[in-house]
Amino acid sequence: MKKTKFCLLLFLLLPSASSIAQEITEDNYLKVDSAIWKEYEAQMGTIQTFYHEHPEKKDSLVMVSDEISKIADNKNMDAAVKYASTPSGLERLFMVRLSFSKDSLSSILSSLSPQMQESPYGKSIKEHIQNKQIEIGDAPYDFKATRPDGSSFVLSSLKGKQILFLYGGLSCMGQEGRDKLDTLYRQTSREMFDIVMYLPCSSLAMLKEAREEFPSDYIFVSDFLQDRSPVKIIYGTQTTPTSFVIDTNNIVIFKSKGLNIKKISGIIKNE
Repeated sequence: MKKTKFCLLLFLLLPSASSIAQEITEDNYLKVDSAIWKEYEAQMGTIQTFYHEHPEKKDSLVMVSDEISKIADNKNMDAAVKYASTPSGLERLFMVRLSFSKDSLSSILSSLSPQMQESPYGKSIKEHIQNKQIEIGDAPYDFKATRPDGSSFVLSSLKGKQILFLYGGLSCMGQEGRDKLDTLYRQTSREMFDIVMYLPCSSLAMLKEAREEFPSDYIFVSDFLQDRSPVKIIYGTQTTPTSFVIDTNNIVIFKSKGLNIKKISGIIKNE
């Protein structure tokens, strides 16, 4: 397998169409972006085929898959920087902002035209730079939002309870994840614990649809600002779900990408 892995990695490291220098235009960025992910999907497909033929090589193939993902992520970030002066390139830069230092983002942003700096994604990146992102040990950001019935919600209304705050992700976590989340919810008291599900919707109608698609008694909310939302910017989220556990003293004691329900359940039950 070492030889196979080595050959695969050599292939992955060969220059691809996405790395060829091109004129900085919106159309060329979209072509580069498409090439990056088509290449990624093709390589992952090769790994999956090889795994079906050689399941005993799983550990080595996982290592190669991780390398494929790393290379694709690096190409993605490089393209975002190179094409930051285009609308879609700047949007991608916002999406990968957590992978850059704020000094680097400031430098990139300052190199753009005033028009791009004042565009929606230019402003969102600026707000990311200017705000401290929520980390373990911080007080949560007390955001205001709307429930599916149109009523208002503020996070501080739950102060004194344990809170599992989830930034999106019900569809991403799959049925198994949703079942485990429901089990945690049923095993706890609403007097002491609640789940707040923030959905990056664009309208009340979309929030209602999401609530109907995933019927539960969690607190579903949105501010309908999507990528301009202070929730996304101050909580430092991109992956859905991103999970936060807030304790009874109103302190964030856990943060993770994805839903580590085993870890979260242990924290909730021991808090």
